[in-house]
Amino acid sequence: MRSFQRNLNGTKKKYHTRTNNKTKYQSNDAKFLTWQPIQTGEIVALFNIIDRKHPSYGSTVTADTLRNLHLQVPSTPPKPPSYSLFKFPNK
Repeated sequence: MRSFQRNLNGTKKKYHTRTNNKTKYQSNDAKFLTWQPIQTGEIVALFNIIDRKHPSYGSTVTADTLRNLHLQVPSTPPKPPSYSLFKFPNK
């Protein structure tokens, strides 16, 4: 019976595990998503919360929100040029 449990090559079995697709713009808590222009003309970084144990898992938030939730803010890529030509309609 024992011979049936062994691999025929005599090598150890390899188990598939999830690979860590971590980018350089990611922490254990959040991942950089994109730069977003806001009404003031500034550009803010948006992040997705990737900590599965956190109640806000999957939410898209700003760096300030990550700090308020006591989550680690990952590094961001260089800020794109200003969106000064991007205008919001006046309400």
